[in-house]
Amino acid sequence: MNQPHRIARRLVPALLAALALVAAAAPDALAGRGGSFARIRSAAEHGNSDAIVAELERAENIPCTSECMTFVVGLLDHDSVAVRDAAAWWFARRPAQMAEVSERALARLAGGDSVAVRNAADTLARVGQPREVPDLAAALGRAGLSDEARVHTVRALGKIGHASANPALAGAMGDASPLVRREAALSWARILRQSDADPVARLVTDADGSVRRVAAQVVGRFRTAAARSALEERVVSDPDPVVRRNAAWALGRIGDAASRAALTAATQDSSSLVRMTAAAALRQVH
Repeated sequence: MNQPHRIARRLVPALLAALALVAAAAPDALAGRGGSFARIRSAAEHGNSDAIVAELERAENIPCTSECMTFVVGLLDHDSVAVRDAAAWWFARRPAQMAEVSERALARLAGGDSVAVRNAADTLARVGQPREVPDLAAALGRAGLSDEARVHTVRALGKIGHASANPALAGAMGDASPLVRREAALSWARILRQSDADPVARLVTDADGSVRRVAAQVVGRFRTAAARSALEERVVSDPDPVVRRNAAWALGRIGDAASRAALTAATQDSSSLVRMTAAAALRQVH
């Protein structure tokens, strides 16, 4: 092989690798660039939620007039949760306006209807601070709020992630709505430096299957020994195979030899997922 061919064979792979790196980096290089208020407004006029979110992300760093600010504030009440979240994210990058947006949300938590409370909670999920946790907790105690409003309020507590939300989340685990109870268990696991999931243990035997699924996951993540007996019952008798599978996984995480009998029985389950999870969990108990 002559010298030019040898050089080409060495250069081509290098060039292809370089082009691949450039292509991979392109989206990041464009993030936060090329946006404008006109593009945000145009996307909103066309009513495409994905387009609105994309334009808000592109406009992350643009200068914004008072007209622009007012328009984006309006998006905090958009029908789409994705648009509301993107608008709140946009304000979270503007400290000068973030405080004003937070104050607006707090006022709506205290006196707004269910839709206003839902939207305010979504705003605070992005711009909220631990000091707003008591306001969110108080909103959960308001009479007449929809299940949806309470779910979004609980979710905001989890996204703020401060341990001061624990009492409110524990209380929400007793809510009449399974949607709220499920969200409370999920939010409990989002709290920073959370050390246990004891309040979640009671939800392992909840009447609602979706709540039991999440509860088993959460107590397994935290290796909550207080949930062991309930998990042993669920792994052999729950009508939902996902609950049985999650219970088997959680028992493996807890690792107590007392669970061996229940897990052994679960290796004969009608669901292959339960059987495989139980077999793996058996190797973890001691």
